[in-house]
Amino acid sequence: MSGLLRSRDPSIVDELWSDGFRLVGSEVGEMATSREQLVALFGKLFTRTVRYAFDFPIVEVDVDGNVAWLFAEGALLADDGEKSERLPYRLTAVFTFADERWRWRLFSGAEPAPSLEAP
Repeated sequence: MSGLLRSRDPSIVDELWSDGFRLVGSEVGEMATSREQLVALFGKLFTRTVRYAFDFPIVEVDVDGNVAWLFAEGALLADDGEKSERLPYRLTAVFTFADERWRWRLFSGAEPAPSLEAP
């Protein structure tokens, strides 16, 4: 999925979408519960000058029957051609196994805020 995101490949919608899928991104307004909303969301992201990708050195997956839960922690890579940034990012996802493949059911992304605790 990260490669499709980086290359602005519209087939990312096909990778993510299945009936009942929900995407909740880290920015206000980044939500999609229909294929049309997902197409619109990625269309909007792909018009930005910045290209995005993920780097998740921590990936944990638990499977119970035909359901899998994923937690990933690492960085959202943002590159506008002049500068590159690594922004802290967490992904929680749920998958179900049907028709011989794992299908995305939930993508919930978060950019962790700095700690409010005193140093």
